[in-house]
Amino acid sequence: MFRLAGKHCAIVGATGGIGFAIAKAFANHGAVVSILGRSALEAQPRLQPQLPPVPAAAPAPLVPEGGTSARSAHVPPAHRFLRLDVADAEDIKTTFSSRDELRGVGPVDVLVNCAAVSQTTLLKRTPDEQLANILDTNLLAAMLICKHAKVQANGTSPYLKPELQQAYLRDTPLHRVAEPAEVADAAVFLASNDFANNCVLNLDGGLSAA
Repeated sequence: MFRLAGKHCAIVGATGGIGFAIAKAFANHGAVVSILGRSALEAQPRLQPQLPPVPAAAPAPLVPEGGTSARSAHVPPAHRFLRLDVADAEDIKTTFSSRDELRGVGPVDVLVNCAAVSQTTLLKRTPDEQLANILDTNLLAAMLICKHAKVQANGTSPYLKPELQQAYLRDTPLHRVAEPAEVADAAVFLASNDFANNCVLNLDGGLSAA
């Protein structure tokens, strides 16, 4: 059902929480993962042991009729940890535009963007510099990464940040928020479905229908 074996999956913002849960899920389905983030190199000693080893001879990914697996010839031989500052447009371009994996991430079959920042103060109390950082990280970075990686775009909406949860839990039919592993399951589905494009899976425990 899930066609990730032998594919190269790049996960941006994967040094913790949902991002690393997705990286582990992809790796458990046979993918080779590149974990990108500002602290990726520092996190490698802690996270690398949690990833399953890449098979010595990774199986070729299943390709639907009329599809292509040309990119899969460039799958790295092992999981990688690469530094990337998503607030730096030039860093994004260098990392994803280069087809040479020694200079950047190289060709990818699947891209996941989990890098984001948030703020809880009122707009009128938020400094201009912080607003610019939010837009650069949450909006512009995602657009630039998709542009330079040349991929289709889907999304998951995994609910609220912790400090706002309690105000909404009483109205949510499941009375809890999504676990990182549950968001990872949704990402595995989207990454495995070749026809999924411009899809958003709303993982809100039924709140939107309540």
